Amino acid sequence: MPDLSLLIIVGVIFLLAGIVKGMVGFGLPLISIGLMTTIVGLPAAMALFLVPAFGTNLWQGFAGAHTARLFKRYWTFFIPTMFFTWPGTLALSRFDTNYMSALLGFLLCLYVLLSMTRSQFVVPSRLEKPLNPLVGVVSGLLAGMTGAFTMPGVVYLQSTQLKRDQLVQAMGMLFTLSTIGLGLSMGSQNLLSLDLGIASLFAVIPTFAGLMIGTRLRKRTSEESFRQVFLLALGALGLYIVIRSVLALSAA
Repeated sequence: MPDLSLLIIVGVIFLLAGIVKGMVGFGLPLISIGLMTTIVGLPAAMALFLVPAFGTNLWQGFAGAHTARLFKRYWTFFIPTMFFTWPGTLALSRFDTNYMSALLGFLLCLYVLLSMTRSQFVVPSRLEKPLNPLVGVVSGLLAGMTGAFTMPGVVYLQSTQLKRDQLVQAMGMLFTLSTIGLGLSMGSQNLLSLDLGIASLFAVIPTFAGLMIGTRLRKRTSEESFRQVFLLALGALGLYIVIRSVLALSAA
């Protein structure tokens, strides 16, 4: 059985991450993996994230009205993302995890920068066919190394000019398939354990509780103001992870 202190930490962090996702519609992996990395390390943080990620994204990704159409359009992006988590996870298991933690912090900061400046990229439909597998490979590698599905996957989906409901469902499909690939890859590299599995299963409860709380709070608060505060906090977290990882590498 996992230690009680670990369950308490997991409960608090995933409750917070669920509230953020409920309020602004994103942020579950960014908050949960980012915060857990500072406490238990990146590989354990990624393992703890697996079950809540699968549970929250499966319905979002495959219960909508656009499943067949989106899969037909993006399968050459989704499948490489799923399969290339394996070489990414292989790198995670072979190299000093401080390198991967620094990469995670950098990706968090980059995502915040793009979001704060509202940078928008547009991918013409004629370029989707060659770009889908290329972006999928990069997205899978980074997901395997850091557990972050957002960069460049979400940014790429946004750049293909989907309608909001289609974008939300496409992100759910991407996250679900990425989580499956990540779980299988981490298992093959012996990065999972029974204790982490139990704690990850437990994390589903505070995650969904946070989602319900966040959904209610969204109706009472300014979503844009909260979004700005969230991005600033996320940027500070990313910067902290980078600095801590670089210092650890320097001391090694």
